[in-house]
Amino acid sequence: MRPRGRTRFTALSTTVLAAGLLSATPADALSGGTTVPVGTHPFLARITTPTKACSGALIDPSWLLTSATCLTPTASGAASEAATITVGDVDLGTGAGHTTKVAKVVRRTDRDVVLAKLETAATGVTLATVGTTAPRAGETLQVAGFGRTATDWVPARPRVAPFTVSSVDGATVSVSSADGVDTCKGDAGGPAFRVSGGTAEVVALSSASWQHGCLDVTETRQGGTETRVDDLGAWIGKQIVPTPVSCPAGAAIWNARADGSLWRYVHLDPAGGAVSWSQPSSPIGSGWDGRTLAGRGGVIWDVHRNHGAGDPYASGSLKRWVYSTTSGWSGGNQVGSGWDRYLTAEYKNRITVDERNRIFMVDDQGRLKVYLWDDATGQWVNGVGDVLDTGWGRFDSVTAAGDGVLYARKPTGELFRFKYDFATSSWTQKDKPVGVGWQMFSEIFSPGADILYGRGSTGTSPWDGQPGPVLRWYRHSDNTDTWAPSGPDHMGVTIGSGWNTKIHVTSAPDSCALAG
Repeated sequence: MRPRGRTRFTALSTTVLAAGLLSATPADALSGGTTVPVGTHPFLARITTPTKACSGALIDPSWLLTSATCLTPTASGAASEAATITVGDVDLGTGAGHTTKVAKVVRRTDRDVVLAKLETAATGVTLATVGTTAPRAGETLQVAGFGRTATDWVPARPRVAPFTVSSVDGATVSVSSADGVDTCKGDAGGPAFRVSGGTAEVVALSSASWQHGCLDVTETRQGGTETRVDDLGAWIGKQIVPTPVSCPAGAAIWNARADGSLWRYVHLDPAGGAVSWSQPSSPIGSGWDGRTLAGRGGVIWDVHRNHGAGDPYASGSLKRWVYSTTSGWSGGNQVGSGWDRYLTAEYKNRITVDERNRIFMVDDQGRLKVYLWDDATGQWVNGVGDVLDTGWGRFDSVTAAGDGVLYARKPTGELFRFKYDFATSSWTQKDKPVGVGWQMFSEIFSPGADILYGRGSTGTSPWDGQPGPVLRWYRHSDNTDTWAPSGPDHMGVTIGSGWNTKIHVTSAPDSCALAG
């Protein structure tokens, strides 16, 4: 049980930090222990924000572990305060170390732990690993950090001291030092580690302490609490390694051409972006000169365009078809009306379908609405749609790329990612910037799993090397904030050519799914 009255580490304010730097000399950190020799533990990281400073451990060139009291994520995943990380034999006196910004923060909700992504990877810095064996009572762990010392507010170098494990429970480790050493303010998030085979294995992070012996602290009690990370390996892996993608049958891609014919292609490697296709020899339909949208399970939605005399369906009628590769077409009944807005140039890209067959649209009031068809009853769950958000008039294109996942583009080309959780009726991600330059595409569509296809830009054909309109492939990993390796022009991978002759191109949104 943690003793009552133990205080969490707080960090130095901007004004105190500035004053400390002016008078800092190479000195101790923690309230005792020894200064870390240069080259010994370069994975030790110092983190600063406008209001505090703390410590961390680099476990990947782009990721470090630290305390949740140090960094707090916003809804978009950014740090709530601008934060700077310095790692790799840091020396405040000489300016040594790799310095970069914090690009993303991921909170572990059940304990005092976050992962922080570096804006620029710290390549060449020796990493710590995350231990897989729990600390045990009586074990000696090394605890390190950049916090204040017994005599200095801001030490130039980190300090390390041995601590003995007193007890271990489900999420925390109690530690103490025979020398009366404690962790101090600024040490929050610093690692507790063992050295095995020359490699530091982080098993916990500094969380709370009596701060015995620390500068400006008169507390006589001693001891600290560390937050376990040895059992978080699987969770950490899911955050720092791109989530695998599964596309068992490839991506079905439907092309509605200028003559109204409908063609069905299959991209055989939507997960990897290889130039590999199953190409049809003939169309599978005619009269598809409206707005075509592929849905789940072979569903094809047609925002119908009236063909004149003899056509009983008005422009803007919504028709629902189902296509099977074995039995062909079924359905074709009208299930809605008044959708003619999405036949116009202004609104044609403001409608999309996700992997659960939800139709998302931006209406003339700038509202984002969703419609869901109930296959069991053959009716809409809500015939007038549900309003999810307002202010979407700022986007000229929306593309569903997963379960409630939307990519929205501004006319100036900025691309943003959103995710709506229908179970809780709330956004879990909003306005997350993920790219620029997307105005070059006339249409963006997706087979699911955060894979995007863009058509309408120019490039070099993968078939004959000639310039012209091409189809580009992208895959985004939201957990790592990375895009899959792209072509030499950093504009995606070119997987096809001649795709500007279509009225609309759409992909079955359930073709691909995240495997993790």
